[in-house]
Amino acid sequence: MMNRIFPNGIIIRTQQTASTNRHLLQLSNEEALAEGTVFVTENQTQGRGLANNLWESEPGMNLTFSIILYPSSVKISRQFILSKAISLAVYDFVSQYVTNVTVKWPNDVYVADQKIAGILIENFTMEAYLTKTIAGIGLNINQIIFKSDAPNPVSLQQLTGKTYLLKELLKDLHERIATRYRMIFENPEKLNSDYLNHLYRFGRMGMFSADGVFFEATVTDINDYGMLEITTSKGERKTFGFKEIVFM
Repeated sequence: MMNRIFPNGIIIRTQQTASTNRHLLQLSNEEALAEGTVFVTENQTQGRGLANNLWESEPGMNLTFSIILYPSSVKISRQFILSKAISLAVYDFVSQYVTNVTVKWPNDVYVADQKIAGILIENFTMEAYLTKTIAGIGLNINQIIFKSDAPNPVSLQQLTGKTYLLKELLKDLHERIATRYRMIFENPEKLNSDYLNHLYRFGRMGMFSADGVFFEATVTDINDYGMLEITTSKGERKTFGFKEIVFM
């Protein structure tokens, strides 16, 4: 038993797997898994991010895991609220150790201008509602050297100079996911406002590009469908979906 919100959720551990999301999905198709069940690995060889971007993680150094949820009362049109809950849980966790933490739309977690966590959320549906959500999280903890061409990775150890016990951190993060997940059903207004208030570049001018055009803008809102709303330095209001705009 891990916590009172997911009383039957268990941790399934393996030394190596290609993708924790893929593995947990397969397990859930073979047997009924309790909500909150976590599948965690020391070495994820084909970790994915949004649009199949690869996630670099040195074996045994970071948290790489997936969690299964059953948000059956959430309509497909509101599915982005799962991204808000999961990314805010990671935000809450990281904020215990360092300052200047934000959520970069749609669901990366940043410290200043460096990426400490990536999240891949896969929703499954029936008719107008979600039936199952698998959220994969890659959180940089003890890794010091990053070898990929990712432009801005950072780890908790790099920021604090301390080494952390992954098992203890996973237990804490699982609790925080449970707390934020419960807010979907009990206090969605607070969840929405927290997401906006902790959003990377919210109300702050920065450079963006879209369709090869570079421009200055501030993030001003997220609409009900999870699309990014910005206001350019010229006062123009624009809305973008995933992968339609790049933060420079």
